[in-house]
Amino acid sequence: MVVQPLASAAVTRLIFIMLLALATVPLGSGCGSLVGDSCETQTDCGQTMFCELSLPEGYCTRRNCQLDGCPGSGVCITFEVGISYCMRECEDNDDCRDGYQCVSDFGVHPFCNDSRGVSPGSALAIRSEN
Repeated sequence: MVVQPLASAAVTRLIFIMLLALATVPLGSGCGSLVGDSCETQTDCGQTMFCELSLPEGYCTRRNCQLDGCPGSGVCITFEVGISYCMRECEDNDDCRDGYQCVSDFGVHPFCNDSRGVSPGSALAIRSEN
């Protein structure tokens, strides 16, 4: 009776390559993150946004969005002259996560903002962009 090895050298090499490929994929890569999602690290927001930690439980957003626009249902809001962020668009408070409220008393687009009135970078919103 001949005992066969559990895995040939080629199969072992293939398994090693697959495991190596999986190890290079960052955990929590943010796949499927939306504007306004909570986050703890930059990778939570994917490759096109970053985690704004000045807002409660973090906020996935994109800075200086006048040029690049916003992904998904985000709207570009200017908080200081020349500084803008993508914010989650809303119709009412039910569209926002806990700790946020739908701000509609200025600008064209209502958006989910920190219910304490703190905005990205701790500045107050002054006008809304398209």
